[in-house]
Amino acid sequence: MTPRRSSRLGAVDWVDAALGLVTAEGVRGVKIARLCDELGVTKGSFYWHFADLDALWEAMATRWQEINRLRVTELHGLAEMAADARLIALSTMLISDSHLTVEKAIRDWARSNEKVAETVRNIDSEIFDVVDGTLQELAMTADQARLLAGLLVYAGIGYIHAHVGLPTPTPEDLQHARSGLILSGAD
Repeated sequence: MTPRRSSRLGAVDWVDAALGLVTAEGVRGVKIARLCDELGVTKGSFYWHFADLDALWEAMATRWQEINRLRVTELHGLAEMAADARLIALSTMLISDSHLTVEKAIRDWARSNEKVAETVRNIDSEIFDVVDGTLQELAMTADQARLLAGLLVYAGIGYIHAHVGLPTPTPEDLQHARSGLILSGAD
């Protein structure tokens, strides 16, 4: 990577580099010295933007929320797509390897940082609202959609933490599971 001058780096550059390190190397890769090497700058540049590593993680969580919002907005932009197909597209997006790595890291950090935890709660709420609204389009009652949306979001959070060693569902698997859940929710 070509070193960049610190005067040109903004906080988003640091955050994006940190998210890249989480994806490539895991949580342990996010160290101030490692980021400085990656960006070709000094530690002074880091401290110009962030008080400490916790502040960086808080910014990473906020940026992750923005990225998730963009993904959800893209799905809303697919209004011509049938609701069940949108659910599959959202599920497929959320179980991608790069998404899971960052999501797990941010959720792990949220256990010790209340600001990050609040961001994670906001992300979960936004995903829940999208799933709930989409399920209601499938002729479910509001109560049925709310219950099934909760189960799907809880299952997704569980998958984030326990997917290693478990089979990764294919879009076809998700379609079959979705069909069974919707049929059982229609009773």
